[in-house]
Amino acid sequence: MVASLEFCPKHIDQRLTFYCQPCAELVCRDCTITEHRPGLNHNPQDLSDVTQKFKAELQMLVRQTQDTADTLTKTKATVDEELTSITTNCQTVKKEMLQHFAQLKAKLENAMQELTDRLEKMEKTQKEPLFAEIKVLEETYKSTEDELKFCRDVLARDNDVEILTLGQQLENRLKVLSAKQISHGGLKEQISFQPKTEMFTCNLGSLSVCNTSILVTILPVESLPTTVIFTPQEGHFQGTPQVTVTSPVGQCARLDTTETSEGVFEAVWRPQTSGKHEVGVTTRGGARATGGGVSLCSPLIVDVHSNNPVLRFGQEGSQEGQFNRPTDVAVSGDRLYVADAWNQRVQVFDLSGNLDFSFHTTANTVSVAVHTDGTIVVRSGKEVMAFSPSGKLLHKFPLCENCTNPFGLAVQKDGRVLVADRGKHSIFLFEADGTLVKQMGGQGKGEGQFDLPCFICVDEEDNIIVAEKDNSRVQVFDKNFNFQHKFGQKGRQPQDMWDPTGVSADSRGNIVLGNIGMESNVGGVQYGKKLQVFRPDGTWVSTISSEGDKLSKPHGVAVTEDGHLFVADPKDHCIRKYRYM
Repeated sequence: MVASLEFCPKHIDQRLTFYCQPCAELVCRDCTITEHRPGLNHNPQDLSDVTQKFKAELQMLVRQTQDTADTLTKTKATVDEELTSITTNCQTVKKEMLQHFAQLKAKLENAMQELTDRLEKMEKTQKEPLFAEIKVLEETYKSTEDELKFCRDVLARDNDVEILTLGQQLENRLKVLSAKQISHGGLKEQISFQPKTEMFTCNLGSLSVCNTSILVTILPVESLPTTVIFTPQEGHFQGTPQVTVTSPVGQCARLDTTETSEGVFEAVWRPQTSGKHEVGVTTRGGARATGGGVSLCSPLIVDVHSNNPVLRFGQEGSQEGQFNRPTDVAVSGDRLYVADAWNQRVQVFDLSGNLDFSFHTTANTVSVAVHTDGTIVVRSGKEVMAFSPSGKLLHKFPLCENCTNPFGLAVQKDGRVLVADRGKHSIFLFEADGTLVKQMGGQGKGEGQFDLPCFICVDEEDNIIVAEKDNSRVQVFDKNFNFQHKFGQKGRQPQDMWDPTGVSADSRGNIVLGNIGMESNVGGVQYGKKLQVFRPDGTWVSTISSEGDKLSKPHGVAVTEDGHLFVADPKDHCIRKYRYM
């Protein structure tokens, strides 16, 4: 069949030695003179020339196709290697996790054994006085039975002489026995177990997420800082990039980066909401949400977790370690002091929630502060009471002559006491002995005026910081009551306040607030029940929503040197601990 195509079908004695490109047809020499004469519509060319050119094109396509095939082979090999790498990496990570949790398990078993041993000792300690009491009771009972038996025997024999002879003796013995007071105080204390949820609410480990260009160093948590690291491909970018973060509701934030080493950039990201965020990197001024700038890598989807308490302890009750409407907390060194209001006492814990000791006051204990010398100062009823570091009463003074509805208190470095009074909407300053030094305030919205001031604190410079519930703001004064500045407004945005009550300042001057929010039986940030962190100048830093363990009625707050805060929740009868820095 191929041979028959070599001859022209119209000129059967002529071979097909030409190719007419416009017609895309093989032709013979005679055809080039007749039907396919060179001209506007025909261009017959020597078949060998056309073939060589077409062959060269085919060979080029073959080479290109071979390159594609080679690329496919290499890509498949790369994917196979990556699959193997994922399996190997996950196996390695799994071994590390197993080792880590094996260590945790060993610690749990040791902790359980320690608690079990301690329980056995406590059981023995509680039983020993009862065993001793039983022994005394048994001995007393035996002697009483012996005396009764002797008396019954004398009466049973009915011998007049014996009865008259021994009568007085028997009467005296029976009177002594019948008058004997048998008392038993009853079991006053029961051993209780308060499980600590710290291990189950804090991070027991973390897994970082990254792509080839972006790395988020830890799985981020709402309100806490995390680091985003960007490593651009070599030669693909010059300059300083920006990290862009798009929240679940589409809000885009731009983060400036700093170059930490050649070709590596870092940005600090403090997410303000939980949920899935898109993290990308663009040229400066660009943002994916606005279409500006140039994207430098594929975005990374990161799930931000709610900032939940790392520790929660306490429940309603009057036993040691239990609370009845705790309203305020204070931290000094490695100790936490809790104003256990309706139990009319102060309980002292270590920073892990383990009870150290407690001592009673004379009325509902609403506020507590600790002086630099260790003196514990409380507002109990309408009195200020000062106790030694061990809980021994040192002195007290009344507030009823000056205050109508006192609430929170604070202690300055010189020992003078500040008291917030909601009735007079004022702040009072007293000497340590109770002598009134100064009063400031009155109801209003102006500088130096207040509307329901609740808690009060002092910072490292003795500046006075007042949380106003009904003005939903904070006012700051120097130690001599000179106005410095104010900040805050009521609203539903994360940076807005909603009836702030508790206030505390850390060593860097940051101000932490507890907002009780609107009147609602339902807890949560959507009802304004939240914790907030502000810079010393009032710049909002972050909001802690605690969606995994909703706040019900946050009151007094206190901070630690390692970046944690405690908050008292009288409605839930508990203390919660969060990381805030």
